[in-house]
Amino acid sequence: MDYRNLKKNLGQLFFEWTQKYLDNVALVQLNDKNELVEVSYRQLKADADALCTYLQENGIQKGDRVAMIASKCMFHPRFFYACWTISAIAVPICETLGDKEMSFIINDSDPKIIITDKGGNAKVAANANGRKTICLDDIPNGDSRQGAAPLTGMEFSPDEIAALIYTSGSTGMPKGVMLSHRNLSANALDLPELFQLRKQERLISLLPYWHAYALSIEIVTIISCGVTIAIARDMKDFKKNIARYQPTAMIVVPRIIELFKASIDKKIEATPESKRKLIDKAIYNASRIFTARPRLDGGILRIFTHHTFYDPLVFSKFRQAFGGKLRFIVSGGAPLDLELQIFFKYLGIPLLQGYGLSETSPIVSTNLKEDHLLGSIGKPLPWLLPENGGDYTFKDEEGHIGKDVHGQLLVKGTCVMKGYWNHTDASAKSFEDGWLNTGDVAYQKEGYLFIEGRKGNMIVLIGGEKLHPEHVEDAVKNSPLITEAMVIGEKCKNVYVLANVSKDLSRGLSADELHKKLKEEIQRTTTHLAPYQKPKDVLVLPDFTMEDSTLTATMKIRRYKIQELYGEQIEEFLKANGEEIATKHEVGIASSKVFESLADMHIGSN
Repeated sequence: MDYRNLKKNLGQLFFEWTQKYLDNVALVQLNDKNELVEVSYRQLKADADALCTYLQENGIQKGDRVAMIASKCMFHPRFFYACWTISAIAVPICETLGDKEMSFIINDSDPKIIITDKGGNAKVAANANGRKTICLDDIPNGDSRQGAAPLTGMEFSPDEIAALIYTSGSTGMPKGVMLSHRNLSANALDLPELFQLRKQERLISLLPYWHAYALSIEIVTIISCGVTIAIARDMKDFKKNIARYQPTAMIVVPRIIELFKASIDKKIEATPESKRKLIDKAIYNASRIFTARPRLDGGILRIFTHHTFYDPLVFSKFRQAFGGKLRFIVSGGAPLDLELQIFFKYLGIPLLQGYGLSETSPIVSTNLKEDHLLGSIGKPLPWLLPENGGDYTFKDEEGHIGKDVHGQLLVKGTCVMKGYWNHTDASAKSFEDGWLNTGDVAYQKEGYLFIEGRKGNMIVLIGGEKLHPEHVEDAVKNSPLITEAMVIGEKCKNVYVLANVSKDLSRGLSADELHKKLKEEIQRTTTHLAPYQKPKDVLVLPDFTMEDSTLTATMKIRRYKIQELYGEQIEEFLKANGEEIATKHEVGIASSKVFESLADMHIGSN
């Protein structure tokens, strides 16, 4: 695709796409009566056109911001395309934000109109600071039977701003990432071919549309190729009715996959012993033949036994819980634990890890069903190739730059944001000689990218050992007892875990019993780590939540906030472990090595 010569904006592209797929099902959702409600592309276009007229009648002009603060619903696609058809800027805002953050984003983006649902009316009104709010139920639907000519979209440059996506604010108040029509188009329109998406596909996602990942894939990619979006109302609907939605593809964040794995483990534990032995044998056989790449290797007899016996008798039963048609799952938004990828590969549902950030619209790289290496974040998307005007490189601590360097990932190209809304200084700091510095320490091997963690989260132990984030936390969270974790240790002799624990599994345990069990679980889940990466001890803290700002809207931990709330407890804990604490510690996390050697190994264990 020639991204730089893209002439049409998303409003004009929406007109072309809907005319190709008029009678395809665009959206599906279960209503309060547990009935599947379908919306065709014809109706979606009519609804979006009706909203265009409504917004213009209410004074919306080119460049005006229109915010939407509502639970994920079938109104969202028409909201985005109505804005994009008339060159307004869409501002999706998380409906569960605290008053402080919500008020900040509203004031920063300054929308002329805020669209909300009945559930959020009062909260939004309290933070709107006098701005006009409209309930989406009061906005008229379009009438696709009237035969009125659909709006073709205003003519304006695809370099105009399409959306403001506010970052999660893990280190402070969020910033509005300015994404243009060209940014989103270039990022999304290569994906149908890469993932071999077909018209009969049905994608299900729980991810909100203020998340750039869902915005790019669902609102742009999926609609561009006439695929159906199954929109779950909430997590309960998502888990309970996946089989009924019958998805062929799914996009998730790791937290959702962890919940699925925990649910499967629970069912296995409840299985009679004779059947559990069969499951164990099936998993063992799979561990002998599956590799980190797409190929199978390990003996014709084992492969034959897997396909003719274990897969239909064991693994297919697990697939039925997802509707029986699921071809693959793509995970993004945070690092994905390797053990989850291995387990789902055994099930016959490839769990593919991708990587990106809001500032890159968002996808930088992804694994594919036919081209993946577990443990990596996949290969760069076409927009990053020099022939398409993009590029990527790495910068180490000494300032050396190159593709053979181990350091911070730098990118440039069509999908890189226009900057931060109202924050020109912050935008400037993100760029280095035309490169966007992602802040993630990475390297490449055989064309695949590997991420070690955030540069700003690096821990330096007193002995000089340097640790990156994410992977130790992912490892300890493999324990069903630990629901959330943060690893600390800056200027300490060892690293330590701050943990949230499962209420169900810890019920009835004394404090001493819980502490002993947690240490055993941490030891068990970190056996593969280097000695200096293994946590020495664990401190149980109250659950991290969005309400107390210890979790962001995208469910990432706010390290500075945890330190702020529990600093004294953390220092007492560290002193009790023999650490010399002179001042309040910056908190960080440690990571395990990336599994470089997986390419030529079997991915199970003996």
